[in-house]
Amino acid sequence: MQGKDVLRRLMQLSALLLLQVVVLNHIHLGTYAIPMVMVMFVAWAPLNTPSIRLMIASFLSGLILDIFSGTTGMSAAALTCAAFVQRPLLRALVPKEAMETTEPSYSSIGVLKYLFYLLVLFLIYHIVFFALEDFSFTDFSGMSMSCLTSLLVSYPLGLLLDYVRRKRL
Repeated sequence: MQGKDVLRRLMQLSALLLLQVVVLNHIHLGTYAIPMVMVMFVAWAPLNTPSIRLMIASFLSGLILDIFSGTTGMSAAALTCAAFVQRPLLRALVPKEAMETTEPSYSSIGVLKYLFYLLVLFLIYHIVFFALEDFSFTDFSGMSMSCLTSLLVSYPLGLLLDYVRRKRL
């Protein structure tokens, strides 16, 4: 990664953290739905990013989010799990020759594959986050409802952020 790319990724991370901490953490739709978009940091990682580097960066950014949100490690764990799954998921969706040069987007892997890729990352993030929040499966229906409603709010918001990011770059 070149210095320009690192700076761009840090700016993206800062924008996502600010959006999540300052705006989205204060929006609760009903009793279950909380918009969460930090997983876009993992989704936007270039295809040639080493997995360990992405997992460490995801853990640290999740830890920063946890500190400001008071969620005691849930975001760090959820982002790290999403980063762990990102590379195998992309290997299943992207031709091998494209894995070295581009970053995931509609144009690099196709619209349906990209939408599926984002959906899986959002789903993993939400499942891990809400499973850790409840820390038991005694209220499985409540956890499932939180996960589903938050996913239904967060996924379209993530698509909107991706659209805005593509138009600005």
